[in-house]
Amino acid sequence: MSYPASTVRRVELTPAQRRVVDDLLARDQPRPSFDPSLVGALRERLETTLRPLVATLDEPLWVSKSALAQVHSCEANYLAERAWSGWTVSMAEGEVAHRAIQLSVALEGDTTPLELVDHAMGDLAADQAGSLGGFLSTLGPAGRGELRAQATNAVSTFLECWPTLPASWWPRTELPVRAELCGGRVILSGKIDLCLGRAVGNEARCLFVDLKTGGHYPAHLDDLRFYALIQILRIGVPPFRVASYYLDSASFAAEDITEETLEIAVRRTEDGARQMAELQAKQREPTVTPCPRCRYCRIRAHCDGAREWDRLRQGDSP
Repeated sequence: MSYPASTVRRVELTPAQRRVVDDLLARDQPRPSFDPSLVGALRERLETTLRPLVATLDEPLWVSKSALAQVHSCEANYLAERAWSGWTVSMAEGEVAHRAIQLSVALEGDTTPLELVDHAMGDLAADQAGSLGGFLSTLGPAGRGELRAQATNAVSTFLECWPTLPASWWPRTELPVRAELCGGRVILSGKIDLCLGRAVGNEARCLFVDLKTGGHYPAHLDDLRFYALIQILRIGVPPFRVASYYLDSASFAAEDITEETLEIAVRRTEDGARQMAELQAKQREPTVTPCPRCRYCRIRAHCDGAREWDRLRQGDSP
């Protein structure tokens, strides 16, 4: 993917937008190529490891970035999240903001952030087949106002910090990706907030971006490596770079994808899938690990791990 100067300099960019173009998108810098045999080797290794783990499961094993993050943090939290299917305003805000950003890329004309959010909320509420649609339809005035305000803040910040994305950059938002392994018995799935560019032959020319509100966490990088792994399993070429973009601070954390980073993603996926398969097959009880997830875990009210985490945060002895 190239970024012609005439494309990005037609309007004056803010310093934050210039950092996106020059630093994050790495204008005019060479892109790496990957051996076409790499995808076959990665797929064979994953299937060799995972096939015996899922042989006795009643349903396919779905592996997502959130499931991996949960099971690696605390197995009890993973099972609690897997069993819960409700929504909160805070959870819905991310979905609405991402849908509004998607519309900002696709719609023609000058649409305000609040208008984009209202379009997004209307579209999502109309989908009564989805659980989010039902939640939005029953949301009261106060909750709806809070949701509109939070989502509008996120959309406004994105439009402030990012330049207009021309069609020549191949912008795609909320891009669903998946890779099936072991004859469909294992499904790696995800949804990429923002994807720019496309592979050309064996050359990686695609950028994956996760848009974040709030602070930086090390697991964010693991999430993006997982997406890079799915991408190479899909098309044989990974993105050249992955990044978390933090809207609140107009900053980003990026990593160039190499065979070494893909190896890290493979090991983490294998380990996480093994834990998931064992727990879903009820081969053992879940472990409980005090960690930052305890602050908002659904079972914290009756979990010893949450109480231990509270003590650790307060500096008390066990």
